[in-house]
Amino acid sequence: MGVNGGGDDLHEVELSNIHQGETSSQGTDLPFLDTNNNINNNNASSSSSSQPFSSGINNNNDNNERDRDNKEHVDVAEGVSAFQKLDADIASEARGAGGTTTEEAQQGGFNIREYFEDSVREHGAIGHKLKKMGLSVHDLTVVGQGADATTIDTNLSIFRWLWPGNWNPKRGTPFNILHNINAFCKDGEMLLVLGRPGAGCSTFLRMAANTSRRPYVEVRGQVTYGGLDASEFAKYGRGEGIYVPEEDVHYPTLTVEETMMFALKNKTPGSRLPEERHRDFRNKVFNTIMSMFGLTKQTQTMVGNEYMRGLSGGERKRMTIAEAMVARGTVECWDCSTRGLDAASAYDYAKSLRIMTDTLRKTTIASFYQASDNIYDLFDRVLILEKGRCIYFGPAKEAKQYFVDLGFDCEPRKSTPDFLTGVTNPQERIVRPGYNPPSNSAEFEEVWQRSEHKARAEQEQRQYDEEIRANDPVGDFREQVLLDKSKGTRSGSKYSATIREQVSALALRQWQVWFGDKFGLVTSYISIIVQALIYGSVFYQMTPDAIGLLTRGGALFAALLFNAFLAIGAFAGTFMGRSILQRHRAYGLYHPAAYHIAQVLLDIPIMGMQSLVFAIITYFMYGLHLQADKFFIFFFVLWLMALCSAELFRLIGNLSPSLYLSQQVLSLVLIMMLTYVGFAPTYQSMKPWFQWIHWANPFGYAFRALFTNEMKGQTFDCSTSSHIPAGPAYLDPAFRVCSLPGATPGATFVDGDAYLLATYQFDTNQRGLYVMALLLFWILYIFLNALTMEYLSWVSSGHTQHIYKRGKAPKQNDAAEEARNAEIVAKASENINTTLEMRAGVFMWNNINYTVPVPGGELQLLDNIGGWIKPGQMTALMGSSGAGKTTLLDVLAQRKTQGKVEGTMLLNGMPLRVDFERITGYVEQMDVHDPHLTVREALLFSAKLRQEAHVPLQEKEDYVERVLEMMDMAS
Repeated sequence: MGVNGGGDDLHEVELSNIHQGETSSQGTDLPFLDTNNNINNNNASSSSSSQPFSSGINNNNDNNERDRDNKEHVDVAEGVSAFQKLDADIASEARGAGGTTTEEAQQGGFNIREYFEDSVREHGAIGHKLKKMGLSVHDLTVVGQGADATTIDTNLSIFRWLWPGNWNPKRGTPFNILHNINAFCKDGEMLLVLGRPGAGCSTFLRMAANTSRRPYVEVRGQVTYGGLDASEFAKYGRGEGIYVPEEDVHYPTLTVEETMMFALKNKTPGSRLPEERHRDFRNKVFNTIMSMFGLTKQTQTMVGNEYMRGLSGGERKRMTIAEAMVARGTVECWDCSTRGLDAASAYDYAKSLRIMTDTLRKTTIASFYQASDNIYDLFDRVLILEKGRCIYFGPAKEAKQYFVDLGFDCEPRKSTPDFLTGVTNPQERIVRPGYNPPSNSAEFEEVWQRSEHKARAEQEQRQYDEEIRANDPVGDFREQVLLDKSKGTRSGSKYSATIREQVSALALRQWQVWFGDKFGLVTSYISIIVQALIYGSVFYQMTPDAIGLLTRGGALFAALLFNAFLAIGAFAGTFMGRSILQRHRAYGLYHPAAYHIAQVLLDIPIMGMQSLVFAIITYFMYGLHLQADKFFIFFFVLWLMALCSAELFRLIGNLSPSLYLSQQVLSLVLIMMLTYVGFAPTYQSMKPWFQWIHWANPFGYAFRALFTNEMKGQTFDCSTSSHIPAGPAYLDPAFRVCSLPGATPGATFVDGDAYLLATYQFDTNQRGLYVMALLLFWILYIFLNALTMEYLSWVSSGHTQHIYKRGKAPKQNDAAEEARNAEIVAKASENINTTLEMRAGVFMWNNINYTVPVPGGELQLLDNIGGWIKPGQMTALMGSSGAGKTTLLDVLAQRKTQGKVEGTMLLNGMPLRVDFERITGYVEQMDVHDPHLTVREALLFSAKLRQEAHVPLQEKEDYVERVLEMMDMAS
């Protein structure tokens, strides 16, 4: 934490959220661990600077709930012990069911270790076999869309689609994301993929997991799995190859138990122990998984997100890892899955992967942020990428020496992974005197192609391919895939559970998501009641005369619109749940169509209750016809309109690639539908070429049903108004006529049926037909949504793409551009002292206590914390995941809005002033930004508002440019 400013001249305080951790455990020799890995469990911390820290933080809370994870790290020996205990328990049950011993139970197909590896209740039948499907990549080249393919949308962007040249989905300047990659990973081995951001590591992992290739312009080369081509491998089921992105995206209102149980329900194999119930075994596996990942005390905690309090960042990451293991993947690719974990938890996670790989002979490929040497030593091979080019592939233990021989020097105490990625960074690498090593990606690749290591790697890959052809693991794989399916699932299905099981689990989960948001639930009903009272007061007790007749149409139209827009939340939900849906689809948990059916099933009671509340209030306040059948038809039409609107909004969202575009389409569709509903203008006054909109409009049929329901069999008095001629001389009804359409001469009233037919051409005898048409529209939208979600996906396996302003896109993986950027960054880094000029001050805190309200009382998260920091020093805030590091930083930065904070915080010996938040720079763990701003716009916005008013605008803009150059983000 650096402090800039002193006393009254205080300018800015920088708080840095530094997460480091250290643990030690007794080394353990395991028979299923490869002895070539040289696993050393003595230290799980990554490399650190030799300069000591001069300031400290004191936490006296030895019994703090948030310190629970210190004793809950994954231990290899403990993991195996837990396995054996679970194995013995189930073997005991097997003996009670007719079995005899553990060995006999295992020979009968009960492979308990497979439950540990995948977190799935997967019992093997007799003859159960492991799915040994190694990976072999030959000459893989992935061509992606250039940065100029997609630009930031503006208000005029919708007109771009009028030009046919913009219809090509693969427009833009293509570039090679991966270039001629050759690599392999045997079953039972682990491959580490290293590279700086933009090197192509994530793309390689997606290709290895056999995800969709749709986002890319072209994919050349061959990727095989146990001898199976990628297209053939995909036919055997989703989730056999899984890709786990680094982002932790979950439903925040679900608890850990609800999230994990949902995944277990959809990955239940058909074969289980005799007479064993689903729930009992699911609970047993769930408890084992929670113990392994140190989440036993958080099972009833909401997952949360950046806006909702829940799990800590590390706990949420561990839950993401556990959910992915439930997917039962044969080839598992983990993309920087340790982000947010402390060093000890990251090492525990890597050990879990090692156990899983060794015991089940899985193929595991992973990339890591700042991996320690202990984590690195767990891997068999390493692939190093730079700008999409392979610069090393081979045994992990030989990689460091390869680059040392090229002329690079490794600093003392620097970890091997940091050294391997640092050699590609001009600002980080150190060249030994007398050497002239490669300096860019093309030169690194050229040196690699000529090396002996490359020739040896090619020879090993040829031998592995020959072993695959000789052993032919495909037969066992096909047989086991069929055994994994739940009873009743089609043999050709790519999913384990049946449609009925998927819908049932999804419906329960959607109910939990909805009911878990208590605040939204309460406020929604309060809003409905308040607005219903307002609507009722506007059209209060309409009279059964000509005036009441004219206002009835507006009252019914207003009620229709309100219930239609009750479902507007479904539109936004279409986009917020896309990433979760895509991940679960890739895991093979459920059909996207089943997810939509579950949404529809949940809509029925929720919207029914909301429409009922609105109908009860407005129907009687409006003064509508007091007849039971008419009230229930009124309620049913409003209910059906809400359901139909939800499906219409979802359909527009599902057919749109972005929220911005779908909002434009939705606005246009609603304007057209509401204009041609048949109320104003009436059907007769519509232009003939637009009348088709009225008949293809569910709002029109709903309005017809509501209006005919109310007017059927009613008469409205015209004796006191709306009659001609009018005046004291014209009192004889025989010589007067009602001025409203549908009236007959000599009558002092107008028939409601005749009025509707004459004015709107609505036939009250067709009321049932109008309701049935609305019902059919709802069913049609359900079918179209299910079809769209099943076969159309706008989010492809976590694929992300940079979006620039028009004409501002840089060249991708270009050697000249690479050299120019390196020169700019080097110059900016040299001038960092002048760029980030800061005045400093002393910041101290003492006896900091923080409590939050929980059901039944309060929970203390910080207990008597004290510390200090002075200019020129950095303080490392260390602790295991969930220890309270982020909570303390939030409190010190004055960012907490809930709970109670007590204690003393002083800046230069003075209490914190009201402007402390403005002058404090706080880098949070969650990356929360305005997605509609460019990077430069976001920094300019912050600089203009946070820097002093007397600083010239040009100076603020220059400062932002220097920061962008220093961070290599100027382009």
